[in-house]
Amino acid sequence: MVKARMPSPQPIAADIPTSAVTSRNPSLLTWRDLVFNLVSKEIKVRYMGTALGFLWSLGNPLLVTLTYFIVFTFIFPSRQDRFVLHLATGMLHWTLFSQIVLMGCEWFTANSSLLKKIWFPRMIVPVSGILGILAFWTAALLVYALLYWPLGGHLSPALLAYPLVLVSYIAFAFGLGMVACVIHALFRDLRHLLEVALPLLFWATPIIWAPASLPAGVQPVMALNPLYPFFIAFSDMLHDGAWPDPVDLLRCVLTGMVMLAIGLIVFRRNADRAVERI
Repeated sequence: MVKARMPSPQPIAADIPTSAVTSRNPSLLTWRDLVFNLVSKEIKVRYMGTALGFLWSLGNPLLVTLTYFIVFTFIFPSRQDRFVLHLATGMLHWTLFSQIVLMGCEWFTANSSLLKKIWFPRMIVPVSGILGILAFWTAALLVYALLYWPLGGHLSPALLAYPLVLVSYIAFAFGLGMVACVIHALFRDLRHLLEVALPLLFWATPIIWAPASLPAGVQPVMALNPLYPFFIAFSDMLHDGAWPDPVDLLRCVLTGMVMLAIGLIVFRRNADRAVERI
C-alpha cells in the first residue's frame, strides 16, 4: 500500500507581496500579510497530523488542573471556598504566561531561515508569535467561560475591570517574551534555565494557595513576586466577584507598562545582532 504524503507547508516567503519585500517601511500594517501567514503557519503546523488537532492545546492545562484538583481535594484537602474555581482561574492565566515566555525563546530560532532570506521588521516575529499563542489560549478561555458558572462563579460588575488587568498581564508577559527572544538567540542556555525557574515561580504565585493561608511573615515576601498582583486581581474578580484593590490594580498596570517598555528597548537594540547569531 502506498502511503499518502502529507502536504508540506508552503514557504512563507512565497506569500509575501513584492511591494512589502522591497519596502523598508517598518510599519506593521505594510507587513500585515506576513503577520497573517506566520500566525496561520503556527496554528496549522503545531498539531499537524494529529487526530485531535486544535483540541490538544487544551489537553495539558486541563490535565494539570485535574491533577492538582485530585491532590488538593482528596489527598491534601484544601479548605478554601470553591477551590476548583480558584485553581482553574490560576491555571488558565499561568498557562498563558508560561507559553509566552517559553515560546518566546524560539521566536527567532524557529524563523531563522525566513529572517536570513529577506528583510522585514524584526518586530513582526514576536507579534505573530504572541498572536498565535493568544489564538490557542482563547479556546481555553472559552472552555473556562463555559465552566465558570458550574464551578461556582457568578457575574458581577467587577468583571468590567478584567480587560484592563488582562491587557496589562499580556503586556508584562510579552515584554518578557521579547527579552527571552533576543537573549536565547545569543545564549542558547536560556530556555533550559527558564524550564527550571518557571516551576519555582509557579509555586511562588497564588495559584494553588491563597494569601490568607500564608503565615504573616511570608505574605509580604510573596507579594514581591511581579505576578502576585495580577493573580490576586484575577482571583478577586473571577472567584470573589469583587473589585480589585486599587493598589493591586495600579501595580498591574504599571508592571505591565514597565516590562513592555523594557522588552521593546531590549528587542530593538539587540534584534539585528541576535538574528546574525542564529
